[in-house]
Order: sequence, then C-alpha cells, then structure tokens
Amino acid sequence: MGDYSVLIVDDELDQVRVIEDLLKRSQVDGQFEVEVCTSLADMRQRLAKGYIPHIVFMDIAFEEHALCEGCRDGIDAAQRLLSDYPGVQLIYVTGHVDQCRRIYRTDHIYCLIKPIIADDFEDALAKAVGNIKARALRPFGVKSGGRIVRVVPSKIEYIESDRRKVHIFTDEGSIEAYESLSGLAANLPDGFIQCHKSFLVNMEKIVEMRSDAIDLASGATIPVSQKRSRAARAAFMAYLRDRL
Repeated sequence: MGDYSVLIVDDELDQVRVIEDLLKRSQVDGQFEVEVCTSLADMRQRLAKGYIPHIVFMDIAFEEHALCEGCRDGIDAAQRLLSDYPGVQLIYVTGHVDQCRRIYRTDHIYCLIKPIIADDFEDALAKAVGNIKARALRPFGVKSGGRIVRVVPSKIEYIESDRRKVHIFTDEGSIEAYESLSGLAANLPDGFIQCHKSFLVNMEKIVEMRSDAIDLASGATIPVSQKRSRAARAAFMAYLRDRL
C-alpha cells in the first residue's frame, strides 16, 4: 500500500465533494492525501511552494474568476503542469463532451464525464496508481552539478532534504542534487516512508525503528518526528507483514 497525494482542481465545491467521497470509498490499494484548489491561480501558487501531487483531477471549464493569466481553461493549465512535472497522473473531469477534443494534446490518462460513474472512477484511479508503481520501480535521473546521475531506487538507503538540495545516500555513496523531497518521492516505490519533513527512508534498509529514530544497516541513524512517528511505525509493521 502506498501514500499518494491527490490534487482536485475544480471551482464547483459539489463536484469536489463527489471526488473526495469516491476516493474514500475506493477499493484501489493506497492511502490518498487530498488537496483542493478551487482556481487555476490557486493551483499555480501551490505548485510554486513546492507541492507536487501524484494524481491530479482537473476540471476543464472554469468560471472567469477561477482562471489565471495565460490559461483559458484546465487544458491550458494541464499543459503547463505536465511540462514541469511529467510524472503527474492527470485525469480530466468535465461535464461538456464537446470540450474533450483538445485534451488529446496533453498526456492525460483518463477523462471522466460528469456525473462521474463509480466504475469509471475506479478504472481511472487504478490506472493512475499502476502507472505510479511502474514508474517507481524504474531507475531515474537526477541533476548533480553538470551531470545527470542514474539512481536505482533499491540501492537508496535514505534521502535528506537540505533547503533547495537533497542528499541521496545509496549503497554506492552519496549524491547531491537540486531536487525536492516531494519530487523524488514520486519516483520511489512503496517501500519508502517519510519519517520526518526532511527525510525519506528505504524500509528495506531498516534494522530497528524507535519512536524517535531509525537505525539502518549501514549504521546511519535517521530522526523520526513526533508528528510522523505513529504513521511511520504502522507503515513499517505493514511492510514487514507483507513480506512474511
């Protein structure tokens, strides 16, 4: 089971509640942490502050007050989003079938027609989660100095955030890169947990977990914040149970 950040971008609060309810009742394996933006300007501000969602439910038509400069509708906003964050799983939501032609200019994975049918929603969500899992198992690249360094998720011990940089500690040494912790999390499989606002840890490398710290096989000790302690311990127990 993974933790997935979901962003709903819609200026109709009734529709937002429908999607939130479908997420709560979904049978797709995962925990979904939901954020809501009721305007495209709000979404742009949220992204500018470092928030990177795994999955976005994007309405197409917005009232004029909910638009932002350079975006006529949700399709324009999605083009910008996917240009900056190509790993995001984009699901359009619309009540106007005639608007759907332009969506094929963007790398979306599904288009849900209002009123949303529960089975269609499950198909879309399952496809998004499947794509995320498949992507997370593949090696990915990070920018380090003037180089692009190949990183294999299974070799990572932990990742530490340091302002605008991250330090990726692997079995073969450490890599310093200008990346965000949330951005890297989108490339990682379910076996990673965030035990602290500044740390992601590979649970396969854990020897012991306490309420305030994690000991790794390499000898490193990683802090566990009070806020994340209970969830981190529960995730580690579930991880171990799945491997019995």
